[in-house]
Amino acid sequence: MKKSNIFAYIELSKLAEGLRISDSTEHAKNQLKSQAAYFNIIEPKYFSDDLMIEWENILGYTKKLGAKVNEEGRIVSNAVTNTIENMSDAECKVLVERVNAIYDKLKKEFE
Repeated sequence: MKKSNIFAYIELSKLAEGLRISDSTEHAKNQLKSQAAYFNIIEPKYFSDDLMIEWENILGYTKKLGAKVNEEGRIVSNAVTNTIENMSDAECKVLVERVNAIYDKLKKEFE
């Protein structure tokens, strides 16, 4: 079985650490928005076969609303930021939990 790439481990550890700074529900949305770039730079191909599917599901969830465009058709917010902005506090908390769960599994691959 293919093992996850060290790039995925390092970058996901930064994302998870950034999200663990504040575990309170009210801060989850702000933490997710401040860490949103990680959802664009950590590609599924860097994960093992098992974790790749899980990460693809998380990415699909974070980009489900697509980019926000203005009246002229210009992008004013990328898909991740737009989706997070429109999530409820409960949805944000679930997303944080999912990221932490996949990080814990990824960490075990490197132990």
